[in-house]
Formats: sequence, C-alpha cells, structure tokens
Amino acid sequence: MKVLISILLLTHAILHLMGVVKAVHEDFLPTLSRSINKLEGMLWLTSAALIFIADVYFLMASDYWPILAIIGAILSQFLITLNWQDAKYGTILNLLILGISFPALT
Repeated sequence: MKVLISILLLTHAILHLMGVVKAVHEDFLPTLSRSINKLEGMLWLTSAALIFIADVYFLMASDYWPILAIIGAILSQFLITLNWQDAKYGTILNLLILGISFPALT
C-alpha cells in the first residue's frame, strides 16, 4: 500500500508540471484550451513541489507529510477550477490524496 500511495503522490506532482511548461512555452501542449500566465505557472510549480515533498516525507515516515499533501491538494484543486476543461480529472487524484492524508493526521 505504501508504494501505491507514493506512486499516487509522485504521479500527481509530475502532472502539475504540465501547467508549468504551458506557462513557460505557450506553443507546447497545444491541446490545452487555456493560456497559463507566469504567476499561475508558479502556482502549478508550488503545488507540484508540495506534493513531491509530501511524497518524500511519506517515504521517510515523517509526521509532516499529510500537512504538505493537504496544502498541495487544496492548491491543486484551486488551479484545476481555473483550468476545468483541461484538468477536471485531477479532482479525482486530489480527493484520493485528501482521503489518505486526513486520517494520517492523527
């Protein structure tokens, strides 16, 4: 189960990098329907970093991983709402992350 949770977190963090790349290179990923400005790209990067660090902390059995994962998932969901047409399925991953993280707080 630990491996699956780690893969979930890592995969979600990697998917956030699409927003970063789209912010830096407008022509990359032409299938994305909306332009992403530099500030929003930085938010995508922040969310990816939070979720990635949460994954590292999870693997190290640190007590702080759920807090980072929750903050990252909430930021991720905010960004998904801005890019709903392209990123709506990320909501499923965020719900899974929140469903795993909240019980781990105790």
